[in-house]
Amino acid sequence: MTVPQPPAPPTAAPRWGKQASIIQRREPAFWLFCGLLAIGGWLFIREQAALSGLTDAWLLSWALMLAYAVPVTLIVYRLDLFEREPKPMLAAALLWGGVVATSLAVYANEAWLSVVSKVATPDVASQWGDAMVAPGVEETLKLMGVVLLFLIASSEFDGVMDGFVYGAMVGLGFTVVEDLSYFIIAAAAVPGTVDQSGPVLDSFLIRVVGGGLYGHVLFTGLTGMGFAYLVTQRRVRLPGRLARGGLCIAAGAVAHFVWNSPWMDSVLSTAGGGDPSLVAWIEYGALKGMPFLILLGVLVVFATRSEEANYRAIVAGEPDPMVITEGEIRSLRSLWARRAARAAAGRALGPVGAQLVGRLQAAQIEYAMIRSDTDSPEDPKVEAQRRAIREIRVELTAFASRRAGAGVPFGGPPFGV
Repeated sequence: MTVPQPPAPPTAAPRWGKQASIIQRREPAFWLFCGLLAIGGWLFIREQAALSGLTDAWLLSWALMLAYAVPVTLIVYRLDLFEREPKPMLAAALLWGGVVATSLAVYANEAWLSVVSKVATPDVASQWGDAMVAPGVEETLKLMGVVLLFLIASSEFDGVMDGFVYGAMVGLGFTVVEDLSYFIIAAAAVPGTVDQSGPVLDSFLIRVVGGGLYGHVLFTGLTGMGFAYLVTQRRVRLPGRLARGGLCIAAGAVAHFVWNSPWMDSVLSTAGGGDPSLVAWIEYGALKGMPFLILLGVLVVFATRSEEANYRAIVAGEPDPMVITEGEIRSLRSLWARRAARAAAGRALGPVGAQLVGRLQAAQIEYAMIRSDTDSPEDPKVEAQRRAIREIRVELTAFASRRAGAGVPFGGPPFGV
């Protein structure tokens, strides 16, 4: 006999306007996070003190990794187009990946590699040990950070895109600290080297330039999206959430396994037995990691479409066409669409026109944040934001009139929105 299932709940507009604090003293998960951060921080400081013995290499390594981390952070942050996460929460994700997960992974990896060396042949252990151990250990520790952030501030997880952002930030923190240790090890492996920059720069070119697109940001971005799908897509029945979310989590672990495996190592082999070139490393990274990077890109696109649907649900029923139009909603759906709208205004009106369109876009996003945080579309805060949007639109139209000598209403040619 088939038991009838209750209907899935209808989609509701999210509450984007309230940003939760990472400091939640009543949540046990917050104190667990603090305790593990204290343990990881002590191990991290001890390790950095040891690595800093090679002072030049250590300083250069930190400079290079920060030069890599800052733009990646901005890209991940900006990919969350509609409801960007609180910066303290993002900082907590970075700290978990760079301080807690890396510190604990050192000991867990060593323990499991010891087990593999005892149960597998020496050849299998040497060639496949990292692939067999690291994905399970490291992806579990990194995903724990995403889970703890959810338990601390579950209101900040209202879509799959949030899982990507927090997962990617955890992965970035892990990458920075792990790669830095590899750089120092490479410098220490060259005895009597006065100039420590050579091994560090070589390692940076290999690990970051050659393979930086396919590392922990990718792995934990996938696992974070899987977890977020499981906990946010409540309108999907539990078996479907478990299956799809589980597949995303598995994809992150599999991507890590493939990356650590000896598959396709022949790409790095050279005729004379020397070190492979940077081009060979880039080719190697593309062959191993590109399928998973494409998968992540596709999932991010679909997650962004879901965010757009949330935006539409929030602004639905807006009676004033001067606030937001259908064309403008479409122009907000991606970074490329937003840039295209600003570029169209720039071509027609110059830099001032592009700047005004950017201000309009930011005001329309802020309108959704404010409206989602109120129970009435007539709330004074909502009406104040409507006025701000109208003022920008009037300013833009007036500027277009002065520029062209005739009135050009925004939303039509030449703005392409």
